[in-house]
Amino acid sequence: MTDTNNEPSYTPETREVPEAKQEAKALSSEILRVIGLQGEVSKPGPGVSVCGERDADKFYTIHHPWSLTGVPIDDMKKAMTRLKEELPKNGWKIVSYGPDKSPSKSLELVADSTKKKYSVNIHLYDETGRTKPNGPKSKIYVDLTSACFQAPKGKTVDEY
Repeated sequence: MTDTNNEPSYTPETREVPEAKQEAKALSSEILRVIGLQGEVSKPGPGVSVCGERDADKFYTIHHPWSLTGVPIDDMKKAMTRLKEELPKNGWKIVSYGPDKSPSKSLELVADSTKKKYSVNIHLYDETGRTKPNGPKSKIYVDLTSACFQAPKGKTVDEY
């Protein structure tokens, strides 16, 4: 969806920043519901980012990274399978699913919601083999990002 100048090859939809942020929260809540696990969910909520080389006063993307920890790794693995099976029923298209390219070959799911104009990259980081007691915790890491949106005419994006 980008051309050679790292610019979107489409005309960005006009959306109010607060509405786009609310939509990102709703999509993240939907993903968490499909994960179906009770654990510790990181904060904060969605933020606004620049959209490539476009005018930062007019164009923006929404970025909402978050993670879930405090759940047994076997439950997290089942949740990843559940995401692969359930997200398409909620309008997501699975782009890829399997080991990522990192040395640890973490399980990764990438999906697009073309209707809502968001993509999600979900990783399962299995830290159970680590020997450090205070080392990293196993987690499901969710990185939700929107397509490029345009602020309504007469308004500027001032929430960076």
